[in-house]
Amino acid sequence: MTISVYPAATQPTRARLLLLHGAGASVQSAFFQQLIPLLTGGGIEVHAANFAYMAKTMAGQRQVAPKAEKLLPELTTMIEALNQTEYSAAVGAEKVPLWLAGKSLGGRVISLYLAGAEVAPQVAGGLVFGYPLCPPAKAKDPVKAAQVILSRSSFLQQLQRPLLICQGSRDAFGSAADLQKAGVGQAAADSSLDFVPATVLELALADHDFALPKSRGRQTATAPDAAFVQAATAAAAFIRSQQAV
Repeated sequence: MTISVYPAATQPTRARLLLLHGAGASVQSAFFQQLIPLLTGGGIEVHAANFAYMAKTMAGQRQVAPKAEKLLPELTTMIEALNQTEYSAAVGAEKVPLWLAGKSLGGRVISLYLAGAEVAPQVAGGLVFGYPLCPPAKAKDPVKAAQVILSRSSFLQQLQRPLLICQGSRDAFGSAADLQKAGVGQAAADSSLDFVPATVLELALADHDFALPKSRGRQTATAPDAAFVQAATAAAAFIRSQQAV
């Protein structure tokens, strides 16, 4: 297992963040190379890791992404590894809260983990950069779409830690509005939690990769990286808000 560490660019280090990728692109992809510097700039130490199937794919042995549930044991191993000080550049790393984050598939994995019964005590919460509510191919069939949306949203009311979902308004896997329609961001009626399990932040005009639309070959008046900046800024603010509770 290889975990790449990106130290916080500002001090003090507010959090350590285990960052996981989506189904088809590693943490070395352009998406993360754009996101990571913005996160570290907010005082977050990033630990970027590829799942084993992705590491094999990068080595030339193409692998199909496993179902999210199958990746939970690997996530648990990563969390345990981050207890070792060798994986952190922060002074007093053991006192710096650990957060989990992921894009798409990685976001599903960390969400499932946070909804489980055995969340590690050092894990403070989670961040999702584009939640895959329903794959576009399945969205074409209303019955299948409803089943998928239910299976991927219902457990988000049972999270054991706070979760911020940064979701584009044009995300083909489900917009921020679609997540809210599915009840994401609302606590279950019988919940005993003292916090709202999931918070949804809409990234205006962004798609699943946080790209903004082009108009006649030119970018809109909005800066091309606006969604990345908004997501990273919100992530840092969300982490600070939870530390203040």
